[in-house]
Amino acid sequence: MRTAEKLSAILIVALIAWAIVMLMATNLQFEGRESQRILRVELGSDVASLNQAVAGADPSDTSGMARNIVLVKRNTYLDFLFIGLYLCTVISLAYLAGRLGKPFLAWCAGICITLAAICNVWENRAILLAMNVKTFTDQVAVDVSQCSEAKWAFFFVAILFLGLAIALNRRVSQMRRVCGAVFIASGVFGILGISRYRVSLDFAMAMIGIGSLLFSVALLLTLWKLYQSLKALNYLYSIEHEAVHA
Repeated sequence: MRTAEKLSAILIVALIAWAIVMLMATNLQFEGRESQRILRVELGSDVASLNQAVAGADPSDTSGMARNIVLVKRNTYLDFLFIGLYLCTVISLAYLAGRLGKPFLAWCAGICITLAAICNVWENRAILLAMNVKTFTDQVAVDVSQCSEAKWAFFFVAILFLGLAIALNRRVSQMRRVCGAVFIASGVFGILGISRYRVSLDFAMAMIGIGSLLFSVALLLTLWKLYQSLKALNYLYSIEHEAVHA
């Protein structure tokens, strides 16, 4: 357990650090006033949405559009490492939850996050193909959105299962159950958003944004709890070590 907790903590730190790198390398450098560009590329299922996602400062700003397309492609390449990090992070947390007493829910979380990662790879492939065509078409937009829909659905279902595996376990501390509750809230908001994205894209992006924010909060709370747990284990180990050599 001690090794597993250390690995989970390292993975959480790596995941958060890489997310910050992606934010600074792409999201903060887009030209124009459009927000949520990456989500609009992922979930926009027509030409108009793709054009809006990569639009420059004004309709005639072709250089700004070209730069935004380059940034979308850069974000997509960086995302491949992000996929591996969130896959390993969620699986490691699910492993801990399973060891602590909820193996079925932990297995469900692991299976769903694996499916999300697979869909994410296909989504990235579709985005790169879409960004390399001379003129966007509805077909390339649909190809991206179908993969993205599956990715987000599996991702937030996985987070929901992970939260349930932690929160429903009465043998863990109150702090761990709070972490589980935040994971559950993240999953609920995300599922609500992705289930309505065909009705209102803006609503879906807002709910996915809230779900992602709650996921980040849950990871930070989990990291704090893991730190406290490892600190306590190290203290007990030092006492035992001193007793043996006394």
